Amino acid sequence: MLFGISLWHLGVVFQVLMVVHFFRTRPEYYWFFVILFLGPLGALAYFVVEVIPGLRANLPVIDRFKRKRRRQWLEAMVAETPTQEACSDLAKIYAAEGRHQEAIALFTRALALDPADPDCLHGRGSSFAATGDLEKAARDFEAVIAIDPSHAFHGAHVELAETYAALGRKDDAARAYEAILGRTTVSRAYYGYGKLLAERGGKDRARQMMREILAKQAALPRYLRRQERPWLRRAKAFLKELG
Repeated sequence: MLFGISLWHLGVVFQVLMVVHFFRTRPEYYWFFVILFLGPLGALAYFVVEVIPGLRANLPVIDRFKRKRRRQWLEAMVAETPTQEACSDLAKIYAAEGRHQEAIALFTRALALDPADPDCLHGRGSSFAATGDLEKAARDFEAVIAIDPSHAFHGAHVELAETYAALGRKDDAARAYEAILGRTTVSRAYYGYGKLLAERGGKDRARQMMREILAKQAALPRYLRRQERPWLRRAKAFLKELG
């Protein structure tokens, strides 16, 4: 016993913390019963299998510290020798920090040195979209796709479809989604297309898109299942809405 706290009490606290983590992250449902019925031992198994890999993949404090150091180094480099790579890398950091206007300015400087860089066009398009400048975002995404149709695992194509939908260009959005659905398993694309279909009255096909998101989960590696969980929850919720 330490300070009046027994190992049993510590085990219960640990078990409660793992239950809280379960409800925050929503992994496979069976983990709830493992934690609940196996007690601290089940909680420890959950911690090893689910919590530790997540910590390794996402340590925000460390990430912010590393990013800050790299940002400071790049800012000094851009001030002295504004190469295309330095401008591009600093723009990506600004975008990650939500400083989208500064990111746009730097992406534009980088593109002045290399107008056909798909990474810069994609990054600037994403920052334009984040600031609500959707027309400019669409033009940049279109330019990316013209250079490299599968850029960022079709990420630019998905963002173009989402931008078209936000602009009210539903037919263009549908064509953009349809152009990649057979070539990507990205849940974001299937979810966006399903939402678009439902808005246009195609509820049966919308249900099919959501079910495809759910069906692929079992075959994914564990680290990908962790990344896909938000889309899994959205797909389930949307299926309930569709009835």
